[in-house]
Formats: sequence, structure tokens, C-alpha cells
Amino acid sequence: MTRLELLKNTDRNVFTTDDLMVLWDTCDRRKIIESVKDYVRRGRLFSPRRGIYTIKNAYDGFEMAQKLMAPSYIGYYSALAYYGIIFQHYNEIHCMGPYSKKITLEGQIYIYHKLKDSILMNKVGIKKEDNYSISLAERAICDSLFLNKKIAFDNIANLDKNKLREISLIYRNKRLEKDIDKLIKDI
Repeated sequence: MTRLELLKNTDRNVFTTDDLMVLWDTCDRRKIIESVKDYVRRGRLFSPRRGIYTIKNAYDGFEMAQKLMAPSYIGYYSALAYYGIIFQHYNEIHCMGPYSKKITLEGQIYIYHKLKDSILMNKVGIKKEDNYSISLAERAICDSLFLNKKIAFDNIANLDKNKLREISLIYRNKRLEKDIDKLIKDI
């Protein structure tokens, strides 16, 4: 099986150089980079950003967001909209990460919001989809209230109150815990 066939047999479309080293079972970064340059030159792979490669020119924005900054997960406005908690549409993809950053790639804006490592690395309330991680609705609400205490939610009827309370504790923030308690009363 060729290297490209190996990539096509995965369920992913976006790869970093490190991903390719694992998939192609080699430790020689220079060899990987030379192979990738050749594939890109021949139009067999695409490189929307240095060190990131795609099989197709079209890719899922959530999958790309995870590759642009690691560790990170889809959260805040993007997760709230995904679960129907807010009805506003945002063109940007919002993620939680180790530092704040705004990246524009091929017309798509990716916004990363900083969380302390103790919060970011805590997997409570984060689920793994096929090619990316996304916060659960309750985690998205906690992240959002932690970052912006004035945020408003449109649809909170289906939230799990116990999960909300459990997730709010990982932030070790009394204001957030009070805000979650008020929100739970409204559910």
C-alpha cells in the first residue's frame, strides 16, 4: 500500500507532519517533508499552511481548527451554535486553547480563546468526534460564562443540571459557580 493510499484509508483529511510520521511509520522528518513536497508539487496533497496537509482541497473547518493549534477543542460560540443553545450564526470557528490567537486560513477565521492548562487539559465535558474534539453543551456554557459573564443563551431547556454543576467545579471560580447555580434555576 502506498503512502497516499494509507492516508486515504484513514477517516481524516487534515494531517500534520507529526501525523504523517506516525501513519507512515518513520522518524525521519526530512524524508517526510521531501515526500510531502513531491506530493504537493504533483497535486496529490494540498498544503493550506506550512506543516499541515490535506488530501482534498476541501476540508472540515472543525478538523482544521484542531490541527492549527494543539491542544485545543471546538468550544464557545461554535459549540453553543452547534448544540442550538444560541441562535446567532458566527462565521468564525471558536476554539479553546493554551493561548489566545486569531488565524485566517483560506478565508476562514479561527479564534482561539485562552484557558489555563488545568482547565484545558481536563477532559470532563469534552467529546471526541471523528476528526476533532468538541465541548459538550454544558462545557460550552461553562467555558462561555468563564470568559464572558454577560453572554446570553437562547435555548437551555435540554441541559443536564448535574453535568453543568460538575463541570463548573473544574474552573475553581466562585463567580462561575454562582452563575451556573442561577442558570440551573432557570432550566
